[in-house]
Amino acid sequence: MLNFPSLLSNVRPASFALRPVHSVEENADKLRSWRYGEVELTDGELVAIYPRWWPRVGSQWESYQDTYNRTLPVDFCRAYYAFPRRSPGFMSVLYARSGPDTQYKTLLRAVSIMDEIATLSNSNAIVCQMISERGTERLMQRWGYVRHATSLGDNHYIKRRR
Repeated sequence: MLNFPSLLSNVRPASFALRPVHSVEENADKLRSWRYGEVELTDGELVAIYPRWWPRVGSQWESYQDTYNRTLPVDFCRAYYAFPRRSPGFMSVLYARSGPDTQYKTLLRAVSIMDEIATLSNSNAIVCQMISERGTERLMQRWGYVRHATSLGDNHYIKRRR
């Protein structure tokens, strides 16, 4: 008998028929051509970067669920990014999830990979919205982000690249 949950655990409808990459440096041309992507890390190391056909849009409700129902492995991080058509020159970090005991080095590596992808795509800035209570302004400043779009709320950040 087939074990269906294990067969379906690796199915990614948003990445159907697209191949992931496992290194930023070796796959610069591919990464430059992708508009949407998903970065997956564990134990401070890159597992893969998956291209996506459409963006992953998160909500505050999903953020709260991820905070209280930690369904990811212990030291694991998954971050989704996009290069929106309506904002050329900008990279948007759409949604990020982490495991219950994700180490700082894993999060820092995710941030550095996002920086590398933004550099490859000649982005002017990276923008994001911090919903989680675990993310503080001090942490965002340490990573080079400053408050942005205060008319939308206190949790919008930008990291200018030029």
